[in-house]
Amino acid sequence: MRVDSIVKQVLVRLGIDARYNLSLLPTDDELIITIVRCLNLVVSELASDYVEVRCIDKVCAVNKMISYDLFSERLINVKKVSDSSGDSIKFRLYPSFLMVEGDGDVTIEYCYLPLAVELDDEIKLSPRITELLIINGVLGEYCMINGRYEDSMLYDKRYREMIKLAVMPTREIKLKRGSW
Repeated sequence: MRVDSIVKQVLVRLGIDARYNLSLLPTDDELIITIVRCLNLVVSELASDYVEVRCIDKVCAVNKMISYDLFSERLINVKKVSDSSGDSIKFRLYPSFLMVEGDGDVTIEYCYLPLAVELDDEIKLSPRITELLIINGVLGEYCMINGRYEDSMLYDKRYREMIKLAVMPTREIKLKRGSW
């Protein structure tokens, strides 16, 4: 999903798209900056509370410690730590580092918080998170900021309902043989 595509849809749904040339949005306009900030709030909420955005890094443990600065992304939660042979090893989280058993190269699978996006960026979330879901979240945030509380409640309700559907686990339905 592209940020500019979402911003264009938000402008259309707010009814203020006539003010802008939608093929070339200004990056220094106050309204566009506010919408992008709202989008960053929604993406941060989705990534931290609803859908895990995972990353795998290979780092070197020194004195059984790994500084969070060595990770390529902003850490939320560690899922798995394994040694060079692929075996899981125990770990413990501290405020500024990760403590592991032993020294040397380890592979860390973790959830992270995506960096703030700009108008020309791409949003990388789960395929279950649709553009319409993000648009409703952005509209809810924008309307709340601008004192349009009834509109905000409407968009937020849609947003929350769409999140429930997006994060709902899919199950395989199995029927007993010959029971159809």
